[in-house]
Amino acid sequence: MAFSHFVPQQSSQTLLWSVLNSITDPIFVKDRQHNWVFVNDAFCQFIGYERTTLIGKSDYDFFCKTQADVFWARDELVFTTGVTDENEELITDYQGKTQIISTKKSLLSDEAGNSFLVGSIRLVVPQDQIETTLLLQTINKLEQEINERQQTEKRFRRHSNALQQLVQSEKLQHDDFQIAIQYVTEVASLGLEVGRVSVWLYTENRSEIQCVDLYEQEYNRHSHGLELSVYDFPQYFQALKEEQIIAVTDVHTDARTAEFSATYTTPLGITAMLDARIWSRGEVIGVVCCEHLITPRQWTLEEQSFIGSITDFVRLVVESRDRKIAEAALRQQTQQLEQTLKELKRTQSQIIQSEKMSSLGQLVAGVAHEINNPVNFIYGNINPAINYVHDLFKLVNLYQENYPYPVEVIREEIDSIDLDFLMSDLPKLLSSLKIGADRIRQIVLSLRNFSRLDEAEYKAVNLHEGIDSTLLILENRLKAKPNYPGIKVIKDYGKLPLVECYAGQLNQVFMNILTNAIDAIEERDAQRTLKEMQATPSRIRIDTAVENETQIAIKIADNGLGIPEDIQKRIFDPFFTTKPIGKGTGMGMSISYQIITENHHGTLECISSVGKGTEFIIMIPLKQGED
Repeated sequence: MAFSHFVPQQSSQTLLWSVLNSITDPIFVKDRQHNWVFVNDAFCQFIGYERTTLIGKSDYDFFCKTQADVFWARDELVFTTGVTDENEELITDYQGKTQIISTKKSLLSDEAGNSFLVGSIRLVVPQDQIETTLLLQTINKLEQEINERQQTEKRFRRHSNALQQLVQSEKLQHDDFQIAIQYVTEVASLGLEVGRVSVWLYTENRSEIQCVDLYEQEYNRHSHGLELSVYDFPQYFQALKEEQIIAVTDVHTDARTAEFSATYTTPLGITAMLDARIWSRGEVIGVVCCEHLITPRQWTLEEQSFIGSITDFVRLVVESRDRKIAEAALRQQTQQLEQTLKELKRTQSQIIQSEKMSSLGQLVAGVAHEINNPVNFIYGNINPAINYVHDLFKLVNLYQENYPYPVEVIREEIDSIDLDFLMSDLPKLLSSLKIGADRIRQIVLSLRNFSRLDEAEYKAVNLHEGIDSTLLILENRLKAKPNYPGIKVIKDYGKLPLVECYAGQLNQVFMNILTNAIDAIEERDAQRTLKEMQATPSRIRIDTAVENETQIAIKIADNGLGIPEDIQKRIFDPFFTTKPIGKGTGMGMSISYQIITENHHGTLECISSVGKGTEFIIMIPLKQGED
């Protein structure tokens, strides 16, 4: 309903509009939806917008939400009660100036019963202008201080979260130096909200500095390899020697960075820089460079402190890389096995659980290889041995047929060795040896299948073989023992095609999940009698199936104690464990989650009910790298 419907005659409407526009106080009319349907010229001047822009809009389109909420609430009171409202309100106009206004709002209705709110505005002229000015200045100052404090708290939270990410991340422990450095530059870029973050290290002769990683946030990409000569930028590198932090608001006017303008900062659109030198082993080894784009930027003390912390992480990564290189060289020079084992024990205490599992895979493969050679030798000679024995027996039979009455000495020896028994039992003995050797070969094959050290890339494999190999390794914990009926494994394998994956990593996931399932069942069974265990057997169920055209599912469920809901939320957190000290590192499920989600682009879900058991559901693509 338009406000013009209040006045049916065109001449009267024109007269009314002229009268209202001649009034110097701002006047407005709102419909029941709180939208302006009429505003006079004074109101347009007061708000700072043309009438065509205002009509059909509400307070929320032109004022901050806090002020608009106040206006809406008082207007709604007039609409619902019909009582005229007079009030003094604080308003910030289009120029950002805060003023105190006096408003009067009344309710009118047209012939059709439509409600309209008619309001007028008058500026309050205080008796003491100085006090008003001071009040407004105080308000503005408080608002500025609140905003600054909010921004500081926001930066602090962002910096704290970034540093916590670095502390908890496994990527900094990664053998690949580039992966660790790339992670640091990404976190620094997010923490400082800058477009570019790079890490530079001095070359061996210290005449150049080389970019080992540059992260560009806009494109989410990494690059490296650029080199700068120390002699081409003397002012900057002198500052790097003397200052821990180089905070530059404008790179083109600051003497420390102005020499970069022509060849570096101007072409790339860099306007401000925050650099921190990397100090290690008593000397500067490089610099972390944070580059802001488009506009100058004033760096806060909190931001300078944050980039200082980032350099500490870079230093740790560089020192870790150097240490690993030195350790590798030392191991290559070491020829004695005892010294090698001691070195492995020392480094083993420094690496994370994923590296421990990798070492386990190497050990399993090595043992399998060492066992395989003698077993193959034995297995390969059993059949010839059987043939030789049969030939000897045939010869003995021929002697007995042609010389039925041997001399006394031979008869005594026949009786002494019980020749008939020997001839009947020896083939059985050799057959048993063959069966045992064949069993050892199967175990060796399972161990090699579990380790999968030869599969450093994605390969299409039979996942059922990996699960069966893992179960074989855990067989000693699953089988029955005196006064313990054991754990029954129920396998419901679907018809799976070959799946592209890191087979060794998936075997680690199967091992972690199955080991946890056995632990949970054993913990529950320790509280049960033999009769109770026989009545309700312990079991682990493994189901596999093709979920859809692109994914397969592996479900491993147990009927153990189950996991409380509050613990389920943290089950994949690094270093979280409910096991006693010495029995768990808290890394098994975290690494399993990383292997499934990051390395195989799948999902790992835990579903559990206390007292009923736990189920882990693994979903991975049939093929990797397909979008």
